[in-house]
Amino acid sequence: MSQDALFTHPKPNPEQVAKTHEMRRIEVAHDSGLSFGLPVLQGMATAVPTTHVPHEHGRPEPLALFGLSADPGAPESPRLVVCAQSLEWEVDPLEWLRWLWVKEGWLVGLAQTHPGPGGPRYELAALKTVDGTVMVRRTMAIRSGPRLVRCDASAPMEVWAQWHDALWWSLDGFHLGRVAAGSIEDMVVREGPMLGFATPGSWDARGQGSEEEGMAWALQPARDVQRGAAIKVHAQRLEGAPSAELRRASLWREMRESGAAVGAVLAASRAEFAELVPGWVGQWQAAVQMSTGDGVVVLVQRESDGVALDYVLTAPAAGTEHVDWMRAIRALDVVIATSLPRLPSAAD
Repeated sequence: MSQDALFTHPKPNPEQVAKTHEMRRIEVAHDSGLSFGLPVLQGMATAVPTTHVPHEHGRPEPLALFGLSADPGAPESPRLVVCAQSLEWEVDPLEWLRWLWVKEGWLVGLAQTHPGPGGPRYELAALKTVDGTVMVRRTMAIRSGPRLVRCDASAPMEVWAQWHDALWWSLDGFHLGRVAAGSIEDMVVREGPMLGFATPGSWDARGQGSEEEGMAWALQPARDVQRGAAIKVHAQRLEGAPSAELRRASLWREMRESGAAVGAVLAASRAEFAELVPGWVGQWQAAVQMSTGDGVVVLVQRESDGVALDYVLTAPAAGTEHVDWMRAIRALDVVIATSLPRLPSAAD
């Protein structure tokens, strides 16, 4: 069976769900912000922790377990597990979950973001062989402030098709009683000629130049770095600047001349940024091999309010330094989303 067939999104059917499921609401006494609700199959047993262990960054805190057998945790029983974890750094939640699963030996077959009333919802699905049995796992996660709360559905492959739709209705209906606003880290505003932007608080930013000759900023994480990552932002007057294509070609040429082995340059589709970021030109990405090891280079270009902007991210390739990559790609998105290009003449 293909992974596309394993992980479908059945159309909403409230009448059917009302017949087969019942809403369960779990109130979390030590933190009302973690209270949640979801529709579960009628007859599913519920187990909740009887004691609260203070959380640590990154360590999942179990909140509830739902199962069909007398023992909700029995591996042969389709089950739902709800847990929460506190994130220390500003990262992309989807990348964070993917990294955790791959470390545990799961083969990720689906990873996507869904719009939700309280913000984005993050879905992953994967397979793993455990003691000779192929297990299927699917999750829906919601970020609430610095915490990621998720509902995992799992079952053996041999019965997955039987329970697929029922488990999907549970994941699709999973919700928090209250979604906290705010970011994982405090944001720091950076101001300079032609451009203002924000970065996560754990990043350092230094700029130099002028409105006449162009401004360049160098950004890098300042704490708990594995191998390191860097973001460069270059702003110059659009009038008289080389075209976006020439600036792009110059970047790749400079990298090759510096001794880096640059792979194929691929354009990345960023529909959400193309729609929301004024003057969006595009995003490009390439694998690169440098003296420090395998890496990834991401280039984003935009031209807005008379300013030509080039954002360049260099980070380790996914792997043992994947946290650096997650922090860097999220920081890049923050910088782009908060950028306010402006010429002094236009601001006066």
